[in-house]
Amino acid sequence: MADISTILDDSASSKKAAYYDDSEEKPNVPMPEGTYPAHIISANQIVRDIRGQFKAVIYNVVVKIAKEASEYKFDAVDYDGNEVNVSGGMFAGWDVRSTGIFRFLHPEEDDNFDANPGGNKGYANFCTVVGKEPKKVKVQLNGEKVSVKELPNLVEEDLLGKPVKVVIGRGKPWTGDDGKTRTSLEVKWFRSWVEGNDLDPSALEKDDLPF
Repeated sequence: MADISTILDDSASSKKAAYYDDSEEKPNVPMPEGTYPAHIISANQIVRDIRGQFKAVIYNVVVKIAKEASEYKFDAVDYDGNEVNVSGGMFAGWDVRSTGIFRFLHPEEDDNFDANPGGNKGYANFCTVVGKEPKKVKVQLNGEKVSVKELPNLVEEDLLGKPVKVVIGRGKPWTGDDGKTRTSLEVKWFRSWVEGNDLDPSALEKDDLPF
């Protein structure tokens, strides 16, 4: 064990004055739930069977909170339990993952899964937010011709660098290796950020690139 004299430094440097000014203190708070401006910096997709009945392409997206978040104010509780009002700019540059965005596929003649067009609300909204508005078409469903929205297949260039507003909330509880139960923040929903500007995808780091 190290001797106490090697831990508590008695040098001249350690004896220099130090001060605390609470007027300059920045609140130490966890990121509050709420709506933030952000940019999509990464995404991946995977095809999965859902409940043994449907098939879906699932998009998992990562966003980076934009500097414009400084224009947003949030009520929060700091780590001492005090109620505070903080600037969203404290969280600019933070990366937040989304919940999965499901694009339920429509079965073709040889497929053995069911259609689930009503389950595509989140994906249809996501397409609109990134500027890929679904177009209305007429298709045959259950023996009838109905008017529906045809959903585009989003690819890399449709997503990277796109400005969005994200609704951030707590995810499902999970248990770590230490046995403690935690909840992480995640993007629950996407909204249009009309005033936001695209980021140049070439400026994103290599590790951010999807697909």
